[in-house]
Amino acid sequence: MATPILAFAQIATECEAEGLSPKNGDRIGGELAKTFAVQSDEVGLMRVEKASLVFVYPSKLHNVGSIPLNTTNSVAARTATSKRAEIINNFAQAKHASVFEAVELGSAPKHVPGEKAAEKHMHMIQKLMSAPVMGPAGALGVGQICRKGTSAPPAGLDFTPADPQKLGALPGAPAHCF
Repeated sequence: MATPILAFAQIATECEAEGLSPKNGDRIGGELAKTFAVQSDEVGLMRVEKASLVFVYPSKLHNVGSIPLNTTNSVAARTATSKRAEIINNFAQAKHASVFEAVELGSAPKHVPGEKAAEKHMHMIQKLMSAPVMGPAGALGVGQICRKGTSAPPAGLDFTPADPQKLGALPGAPAHCF
């Protein structure tokens, strides 16, 4: 089994030739999900296009809309403009735009022991890590990893300051693709 570093290095090589194709977006999203032990629908990749962020992964969000970089209630826009990673372990309580959260991505929520069947459909983003994807000219996009659940404890562990460093330490697959 390839380590995350080897997997991202291989994806980076292929991205240099192909660019950020839907296939490469899916591969990067899948590798990030494995690396951070989250479900595939708990990863988001957005690319800067003109003055907005557009979803690359999950591809289902690509046509939902874009996020203008000057949006005040968007963590992703703030991450791109400030060029700084951010961790919000109480994201469900933070004021934020939620239009993308409402889109059904089709994956089954994590099973939580004792959870009622009706609660499985109420999984919302509880914890969020957002990091810029940097290139020589500035932010090329934003990568986000979240933990979903009916509340913060079932969503999983809090993100720590080491998590954005772990994300930034991965070889340039995201930057090469954007």
